[in-house]
Amino acid sequence: MPQVTVIIPIYNTARYLGEALESIARQTFSDFEVFLFDDGSTDNSAEIARGMAARDARFVLLGGKHQGYTHWLN
Repeated sequence: MPQVTVIIPIYNTARYLGEALESIARQTFSDFEVFLFDDGSTDNSAEIARGMAARDARFVLLGGKHQGYTHWLN
């Protein structure tokens, strides 16, 4: 089990998502996992996240349907 879990909510973040995920992947500390929660993005955020998950097993893409952040509070 990884020492650190990072949770990243994604909704129409394609403009900077790739750079952010690459930065996380390059960290010198490597004992982590990243859960990417796509909330039904209408841009290509999910494709960027899917690409990272395919290249790096520490990244996992979840979600898909837009439910808004309040869904996670209930």
